[in-house]
Amino acid sequence: MRARTYYMIGIVSLILIVLWLHLALLPIGGIFAIVIILTNPTNVMFWILPAFGLFGLAYILRAVRWWVLLRPFQNKGNPANQFPMLVGGIFLTYVAPLRAGDLATPYWLREKQGTRFTAGLASIVWARVLDFAALILIIIVSGFLIFGVITGQVFSYLLSGVLLALAFIAFFILIRNDRFVGFMSRIAGRLFKPSERLKDEVPSFVENFALDLRTDIGSWTSGWAFLLSVPIWILETAKLVFIAMIFSQVVTLPQSLFVLGISYMTGHILAILLPAGISIFITQTVTIGLALEGWGIAAAASIALLDALVYIIGLTILGAPSIATMGRGYRELQNAEPIAELEEKGDG
Repeated sequence: MRARTYYMIGIVSLILIVLWLHLALLPIGGIFAIVIILTNPTNVMFWILPAFGLFGLAYILRAVRWWVLLRPFQNKGNPANQFPMLVGGIFLTYVAPLRAGDLATPYWLREKQGTRFTAGLASIVWARVLDFAALILIIIVSGFLIFGVITGQVFSYLLSGVLLALAFIAFFILIRNDRFVGFMSRIAGRLFKPSERLKDEVPSFVENFALDLRTDIGSWTSGWAFLLSVPIWILETAKLVFIAMIFSQVVTLPQSLFVLGISYMTGHILAILLPAGISIFITQTVTIGLALEGWGIAAAASIALLDALVYIIGLTILGAPSIATMGRGYRELQNAEPIAELEEKGDG
């Protein structure tokens, strides 16, 4: 597909999103009402800046957690110089489909600090698993605080998350088995059999990735990383308390954790197909409208839009030095740079 086609798809998608938002927000003055909200000094000082503060603290903890996960691989970096790579990768995931940032981040880590590509990828994958585990825990605890019992509606919200967690557990049990890894590498080789170059490289990549993932899971650092994951998501999901005050709506902290926990978990699953920013916005609008009684589509869409703006503006400011480099790295990966050469560079 040519670049012109991608640009056209992006432009049409943006027009449709803006039109949908304008129609949804007509009860409060259309999409221009968001501009008025963002230029109101009271809103900025008392509600939007605290939301940005929570966002910033969460991403500082994310950088520390990633540094912890990379410790078993003798990574030369520290949370400060890994921070731009992390934020740039997450930015790519928010604006591009197929979780592009999850591939670009370990690529740049290898280029800048010499860490094996498979080791960086294993740390990113394991971080996502810890994210889901933390979100499920937050949803269970906050749901119990709101409803008193885990039954009915709460159970239906949790079921998909629990099933996903069981699938992750089964996968990580299997990946520790050498016979299963060998079987998967042979399957991968058969899938890429038409390509003589990839036929030999892909099985080797699968085996190296499995080995690195086992190293990360089996290390003591995983426990510390999980302990960091819970406050990370508490800080991120608490933003709803402040954003709702812009609309004179009182949302308790348990409600904020419950609603955004569900929307972020569902949105990140859908981000396999859509840009994470779009998928989270859609699920957040639906979740806010359903879970917080009395909230119309306009209020729900407005809050979801403001939360998305906090994310996009925050990611742009924090990750600006790295976004261009991360995008270049992703394009080079798309150009099918040989995996064996990636590993040789990383080892050197």
